[in-house]
Amino acid sequence: MKVLIIGGVAAGTKVAAKLKRENYDCDVTILTKSKDISYAGCGLPYYVGKLIEDGNQLIVNTPKSFSELTGVTVMTQTEVTKVNPTKKTVEALDLKTQENLKFDYDKLVIASGAEAIKPNIDGINLKNVFFLRTPNDAYALRNAVDSSEIKRAVIVGGGYIGLEIAENLSSQGIKTVIIDMAKHILPGFDVEFSLYVENHLAEQGIISFTETTVEAVLGEEKVEKIKTNKRAIKADAVIFSVGIKANTSFLIDS
Repeated sequence: MKVLIIGGVAAGTKVAAKLKRENYDCDVTILTKSKDISYAGCGLPYYVGKLIEDGNQLIVNTPKSFSELTGVTVMTQTEVTKVNPTKKTVEALDLKTQENLKFDYDKLVIASGAEAIKPNIDGINLKNVFFLRTPNDAYALRNAVDSSEIKRAVIVGGGYIGLEIAENLSSQGIKTVIIDMAKHILPGFDVEFSLYVENHLAEQGIISFTETTVEAVLGEEKVEKIKTNKRAIKADAVIFSVGIKANTSFLIDS
C-alpha cells in the first residue's frame, strides 16, 4: 500500500512512524513545504530569549534522521498545490527547482497543520513585522534582536505565545508593550487571573493595552509606529500573535 502524508510536523511524522511500525513494507512518503520536520514549536519564544541557545535544539528530528530511523521517505521543500481524490493523485511544486511533481497514492493523510493569521492591514509587509510559528520565524526575530535594531517592540495578541514572546524580549532590555482587542489579556481565563498577570507584567515593565485593535503598521521601509483605535505607539518591531488558520488552501479546487 502506498500512503502519502501532507505535512511533516507533529501529526504527520507520528502517523508515518506508526504506519511503518505496523507494516514496514508499507510505502510511506511525507511531503512538506518546510525545510524542517518535527520541531518544538513551544520552544520558539525561548530561543528568541536565548534560554535555548542553539537553534538545533528546536529540531526533534531532521528529515535524514527520521527517514533512517523509520524507513519513511521525506520530501522537504515540496509544496502541495492540488489533490485529485478521484484519480488519487497529488500535484506539488519542488520549491528548490520549481519543478512540477505528481504523486499517486492508495491512502492520503492530510496533516498540513496551520499558519499564523496575518491581518489584512496597511504595513503588514514592512521590515520587522514578525510572526512566530516556525523555526525560521524564530531565527529571523532573534537575528533582529541580536543586531540591536530593536529597542521597542509591540506584541499584538495577549494569549500564551504573545506573553511568552513579551517576556523573552523584555528580558533582553527591549521595551515591550502588549495590545489585545479583548477586555483583558488571557481572555480564556477568569478576570481575576488575567488582572493578576497584567499587574505582574506591569511590575516587569511590560504594559498591556486592552480593548485595543491594530489599524495599521506605519513606516517607510521598516516599522516605526503602530496605529490603533486608541493611540499610536512607537515601535521598532511588531510581533503578531493573533491566532492560526488551517493550511488547506491547496484543497480549494480539489
